[in-house]
Amino acid sequence: MSAISLHGILETNKLVGPNFDDSYRNLRIVLMHEKLIDVIDKPVKEVPDEDEDDDDATKIYQKYLEECLTTKCIILAFMNSKLQRKHQDMDSTVIIEHLKKMFENRTLEEKLPGVYLATLKDKKQDTGSGYNNCNML
Repeated sequence: MSAISLHGILETNKLVGPNFDDSYRNLRIVLMHEKLIDVIDKPVKEVPDEDEDDDDATKIYQKYLEECLTTKCIILAFMNSKLQRKHQDMDSTVIIEHLKKMFENRTLEEKLPGVYLATLKDKKQDTGSGYNNCNML
């Protein structure tokens, strides 16, 4: 997948709210392509001890911080500007957790009215009554 293709995914699948599931799936695809999916899937890496004189551990941690920044930029690019402003000061893993909580409830609420209306339609067929019963409440 070229950079142009990734840019197209970013532009056409902006997270605006109701499309969280689709946007999140596309975000994961982009992060997998960029080999950054572990940043949001695995636990946060610990800062190496300052007492140790281990250059390799410091380099590995520095690379991890760069990957975190790149991941955050990609995540923010998937959002509309209102969501970007709200999340710009968070770490990438915190952003993902916040979005899941934020849109999990919204997605559930959007699905429930359909379930409720389907139940009313079934009730109308069974009893001959229907939608007007809701007005009595």
